Amino acid sequence: MASGNLWQLFKNVTEQGAKQLATVIDRTGSSYTVTMQGGSVSMATSSAAYDIGNKVFVRDGEILGIAPDLPYTEIEV
Repeated sequence: MASGNLWQLFKNVTEQGAKQLATVIDRTGSSYTVTMQGGSVSMATSSAAYDIGNKVFVRDGEILGIAPDLPYTEIEV
């Protein structure tokens, strides 16, 4: 049995922001300008270094890590 407040443990799991795929387009120190998959531009930070053109995962304005650079295919149904 888990110890602690079960409601708080549940909230910690479910209240995270969505992880999004982005491409690094500019870097200034630990601040990055990224283009989200939908085309919007946003700012993100990271203590790790990423190169322009890298695909990254972003959550709540923070770069979580490198994302795989896979081909994108759209299929109309």
